[in-house]
This record gives sequence, structure tokens and C-alpha cells, in this order.
Amino acid sequence: MLIEVRDVSKSYKSRYGRTIRDVLKNTGLSVLSGEKIAIEGPSGSGKTTLLNLAGTLDSPDSGEIFFKGKPLSGMDASQLAAFRNKEIGFIFQFHHLLPQLTLWENILIPALPGNNGKEVYNRAEELLKETGLWEIRHQKPGEMSGGECQRAAVIRALINGPSLILADEPTGSLDSENAAMLTSLLIKLSEKENFSMVVVTHSDEIAGRMDKTYHLKDGKLELSQ
Repeated sequence: MLIEVRDVSKSYKSRYGRTIRDVLKNTGLSVLSGEKIAIEGPSGSGKTTLLNLAGTLDSPDSGEIFFKGKPLSGMDASQLAAFRNKEIGFIFQFHHLLPQLTLWENILIPALPGNNGKEVYNRAEELLKETGLWEIRHQKPGEMSGGECQRAAVIRALINGPSLILADEPTGSLDSENAAMLTSLLIKLSEKENFSMVVVTHSDEIAGRMDKTYHLKDGKLELSQ
């Protein structure tokens, strides 16, 4: 088992500590190594919250999250940051590339703490060529199309060789052609590098290409048939 979310609950509270809304209620999710999972559900159902908890960007009110069999609750902030940088890649609906940096510089940002030198440059080159972006590596985001920017965001998420990719509506800002291309790219890279992937999406087409699809409603995950 790569990651297990076990009996996790999360609620939003007011500034005075009063619960406003229960988002997740004793929710569980298990992801095997190399497994690709889609999570669907209505807006506001807690899909992004679940990703944030799995990625340790937030902490649950109760329950526990295990990664490769070890609980994550015992880590302090610096340990969690190092864990995220090494093991998890994040892809969001919008690419969040820094406009003042080139594509090449943007994708190397997560690798800076490791200072791996030639090894990471070789990986960056390989991924850029794999995704068809090598020729525009010195361009800035403002000179690139939306599809190119989102592919660059995929490379940035993969640069450190993570075990798990968490993608929140990764094709939500793209047209149908670019959305299909990005989905195919993610699946191809997942199979090549054997990373697990959890994708939050409203797209039935994307969900249909995953190994499993779950539906999140009323704080609970149900496996779609």
C-alpha cells in the first residue's frame, strides 16, 4: 500500500471555533503503488480538502494518514515539507508557473533544495523532450499556450521522481483537445515511471481512463461501478 487515508474527518470552523460544516466524515481511501484513481463529486463536496489532507497540506480533525505503512502525524513542519518535496507531486487546475522565470527555471524549482546538479538537469531534459517542450524551454509562461503551461506544470510535479501525484482538476482550464492530450500524457508517464495518481475531476472521460473511480458525497467516498 502506498498511501492510506484511514477514518479521516475534517470540518470547517468559524473564527470562534464553532463548526460551520462537516466536509469529510470518517472517510477512507487506499492507493496501491502505480494505481490511478479518480475522485468525482459535486462542487463543495470536499474533493480538494481530501487531496490537501493526503498531500499533508492540511491536517485532519481525526483519523490518520499512512504513507508506505508509516503514520504521518508524528512529523513536524520541516519533516512534512521534506516529505512532500520528495514523495508527492502536485498539479492544480491552473499551472501557477512564475511569470518572470523561463519554463526551464520553473520546472527546476522543486529540485533546488536537493541540489542534485547534473542528475536533475538530465531528468529535466528527458521530461521536456518526452512532453514535446524541449524547443521552448527558454520561453516564459506569457509566451506559451495554456496547454504548454499545463504540461510544464506536470514536469515540475515530476522533477523529483515522486511516488504519488495529486492532481486537482488538471484539465479544468483546457479545451477538449488539450485536455485529452494532457490526460494521455499523465497516463503514459504514470505507466512509464510507476507513480500512483489521484485525480479530482468533473470529467467522466478522464475518470473512465483511471483504474478506479470514487464518488464523494455527504463526506463519504463510494466506489463507482
